[in-house]
Amino acid sequence: MRKIICFLGFLAFASCSAELSQLEVEQDLVLQGEMLFEGPNTLTAENNKDLISLIEEAGIEASQVESVEVSGAKITLSADGKSMAESLLLQVVSDNHELIALGTLNPLPEGKILKLQLAEEIDLKPYLEDSGCTWVLDLNLNGDADQLAVKSKLNLVVNYKEN
Repeated sequence: MRKIICFLGFLAFASCSAELSQLEVEQDLVLQGEMLFEGPNTLTAENNKDLISLIEEAGIEASQVESVEVSGAKITLSADGKSMAESLLLQVVSDNHELIALGTLNPLPEGKILKLQLAEEIDLKPYLEDSGCTWVLDLNLNGDADQLAVKSKLNLVVNYKEN
């Protein structure tokens, strides 16, 4: 009898919980900084796609979105940038949310395109909905540079409820 009650409870719970669908989107960034010196430096990029911009082509409304996760992040360094950079840390911040780390790489492997080691269970939804959303790349440099621009490609997964 106890097993039957547990089974019926599980069925009731399973039928009430809505499964989430996923939408995969990419976001391209160009992070820039000027007057960079040996040691830790910061490059930034204002967010160019808010939550609505990311989902509007798919016909999804912001009220349907439960969370936005990072499934991949790649940084492309120029030859000069690659020869100067020793480590990097990609972060995000907004007007009403604290700075959080998305991914890091230390030491940097060979090659121009670097795949970051991602932090787990980061939800970008509050940042993408907030004003002042800014991407931040902290680089540790072994030399000085007047300016540096770094390209990044983020793979995002939007988890949403179907209507």
